[in-house]
Amino acid sequence: MAKLSIVLLASVLTVCQIAAYPIQKFFEVKLDHMDAGAETPSFNIRYIVDDQYFNDPMNANKSRPILFYTGNEGDVWGFYKNTGFVTTTLAQEMGGLIVFSEHRYFGESFPFDKEYAFNEGNNTYLTVENTMMDYVELVKYIKTAYAAEDKAVIAFGGSYGGMLSAWIRMKYPQTF
Repeated sequence: MAKLSIVLLASVLTVCQIAAYPIQKFFEVKLDHMDAGAETPSFNIRYIVDDQYFNDPMNANKSRPILFYTGNEGDVWGFYKNTGFVTTTLAQEMGGLIVFSEHRYFGESFPFDKEYAFNEGNNTYLTVENTMMDYVELVKYIKTAYAAEDKAVIAFGGSYGGMLSAWIRMKYPQTF
């Protein structure tokens, strides 16, 4: 009976681990990456990470890239839920680490109270340059946190997010 209980417990724990993906997290970024001053304020951007295929021992011989979604104008969960081909098919085939970053000033990634974020003065930090640097810093952190310094990063997105993917690849080829 004790053996059966252990097997059942192990099965329940395995199911719980699988059901835990994806995971929502937050990452601290500078309000203004273009300000050379060391005392620039910061805030958190939200991101989603799913490492189930990346950490799967069955994928050890695969390329295991980081599949990085360059978030655009909306809640990151909406984009994640509509990108199943990447988050399941491609990630599984390549053993990929899935990371979806939320764009600053959208979803839950506001540097100011949502009611005032787009007011004059507060919206000056909503730039492509700041957004791309948010993503560069997040990828650097992810590479360290997942011991993936040697892994390729494949940026992708749709519409404006697709343009961000192209621009970030051109501007930061050492990272993407």
